[in-house]
Amino acid sequence: MTDSSSLPVRDLRQITVRPILHEEDSRWNALMRTHHYLGFRSLVGESLKYVALSGSEWVALLGWGAAAFKCGDRDRWIGWAPPEQFRRLRYIANNQRFLILPEARTPHLASRVLGLCLRRLSSDWRRQFNHPILLAETFVDPSRFAGTCYKAAGWICLGETRGFGRNGGVYYAHGQKKTVWVRPLHARAPAILAAPFDDPLLLGGSMSALPVDSLRLDGETGLFTLLRTTVRDPRKARGIRHNYLSVLLVG
Repeated sequence: MTDSSSLPVRDLRQITVRPILHEEDSRWNALMRTHHYLGFRSLVGESLKYVALSGSEWVALLGWGAAAFKCGDRDRWIGWAPPEQFRRLRYIANNQRFLILPEARTPHLASRVLGLCLRRLSSDWRRQFNHPILLAETFVDPSRFAGTCYKAAGWICLGETRGFGRNGGVYYAHGQKKTVWVRPLHARAPAILAAPFDDPLLLGGSMSALPVDSLRLDGETGLFTLLRTTVRDPRKARGIRHNYLSVLLVG
């Protein structure tokens, strides 16, 4: 084991993070397989692999893939209903692997790398898969890690899983509870993910026709609530005869 006191003190301002090149894939896989406590086979779903560098030296690796199909704490925090959840899971990326390479361990490097990666994750995802990422998530084994680097990088701890896994569409109990962490990549991420209709951000900036037949009007995620909490009445009090929500809905 490397003595951390003998490691070089790195200038964190010089750290860069980028997606790996095609010819670097085998090296990334081998390092992750060798040094990560879970080993490595592959990432799940749409995925991107990143490398963090200090000059030309590889210092950390990150792997992002598909979000967990279900997660109680995350789903309650977002506030979405099942129809929106299943349609919009692709706007969440799961940090399935994160590794600081043994010879590169130095204070605050992990949170610096996470922060740099999150700055570009959504744009890289849009370039590769034609849609943005609004929320990052990860699951941390509390018997091994406290999640300190995620907290330092602005992530939110939502709670703890129940210790279930999913294989081939079937859930099973494995008893390994993990802490649930999320990091919004957009200020309105939960509202956009839970809304009864697609935000223009999810449609590449253009609004398509709304599915009127299935549009919910009442409830916490209904149209009335959305308009009441996001649209300010610009009219002066004098002369107002009609509720502005009624005016908007008629329009």
